[in-house]
Amino acid sequence: MNRILNTGLLLAGALLFSHPSFAQEDDMPGGADRLKELKAQKAAYITSKLGFTAEEAQRLWPVYNEFDEAREQLRKEMRDMHRTAKDGVALTDAQATEILRKHLANREKELAMERAYSDRFVKTIGAAKTLDLFKAERDFNREVLHRFRERQDNGGDKRPGTPQRRR
Repeated sequence: MNRILNTGLLLAGALLFSHPSFAQEDDMPGGADRLKELKAQKAAYITSKLGFTAEEAQRLWPVYNEFDEAREQLRKEMRDMHRTAKDGVALTDAQATEILRKHLANREKELAMERAYSDRFVKTIGAAKTLDLFKAERDFNREVLHRFRERQDNGGDKRPGTPQRRR
């Protein structure tokens, strides 16, 4: 189990969906399969950390998956917007202002969505476990980033065909 989790965490570095600059499933071949695997490992991690009963897990995961998909869609919009802004094209002040406006509007949407889903989580698993859910999610993401950075510091990916970092 530990080896599976470690492998998944390493894969997650390239797929981490919590930061707009990381690669996403639509950016790389095989990304959808890797993302599915990562999400399954994330669910196992959270379920293990929170000690959900079968009934709680059955009630929570459909709501959580809906939340995660909606959040990912908002973040995809943000990534697309940021790509437009940094494609080497000089922006006018009006264009930059519009991108900033959209960025803030997107963040407001994300916060409103998090509030709405937090209420649904509280109704599903209670307030204490909802707090634990968000903490476990942050811990999982932090662990994925840590392992990814550690792997990069140790020479990167050793798979054939993968460019190696020079030291």
